[in-house]
Amino acid sequence: MELIISMAVMVIVAGAITLLMQTGTRSYSFAKSELDLQMESQTLLAQMNTMILEANSAHYDSENHILTLYQMESRSLPATSGSIGAGDSKFVESKTVKNMKFIQFDEAENKLYLYEHDHDQIKPASGGSIECSPNCDLYSADALFAEYIEKFDVSIEENKVTIHLGMKNGKVKYEVDATTKIRNKLVTYP
Repeated sequence: MELIISMAVMVIVAGAITLLMQTGTRSYSFAKSELDLQMESQTLLAQMNTMILEANSAHYDSENHILTLYQMESRSLPATSGSIGAGDSKFVESKTVKNMKFIQFDEAENKLYLYEHDHDQIKPASGGSIECSPNCDLYSADALFAEYIEKFDVSIEENKVTIHLGMKNGKVKYEVDATTKIRNKLVTYP
């Protein structure tokens, strides 16, 4: 009888220990997933922060979820043939795009893509719309910037760019907002 009672107590203790270990493992996995998302989002926002700081113009296409960051050179060029020394010459501002970065959110795949160009080949200097879909030449697996993206919204107010980022991995979700000021002289584009 004592043997049966001691075995029953051991089974109860072993069950409690197993349950405690499973709960601890689940809790650890959840905390690790949440920490991984936080670290991923902080790294991603730090990279975007650097890109925004280096830019001098930004545009967000909310319909296609594309944030475009421009690095431009702005110069005043004579617009007339008059004499500069006589003061009768007029100047026109010339803008040359040196670098463009497109950050595109793909809602279907929950991924963020980054495309970078050293010259104005996609959006002409005269303006126009950005056209980049999964079928365009820019779109490739090599351009993957981040995974697990659930939300990507951007608002731009003068030189402040605010990014709302939502990430999800399994049941774990993490959302964060970050505002960065463009530190270079703001250039209106086009």
